[in-house]
Amino acid sequence: MSVAWRRRFKLVGAALLMIASVLLKVLYFAVLVLLAFSSGKRGSASSSSSSGGGDG
Repeated sequence: MSVAWRRRFKLVGAALLMIASVLLKVLYFAVLVLLAFSSGKRGSASSSSSSGGGDG
């Protein structure tokens, strides 16, 4: 293996690691938002008589 190939491999590995970490963060955030949204919808659906309005 030449030096250029090793350097390129290192760069690709670092980029893949960064992309994977960002994707994991985005997925984690999306799951949290979905969970909060579903639980909030459930809660408001069960008891939404006192609260008049809301941003939908």
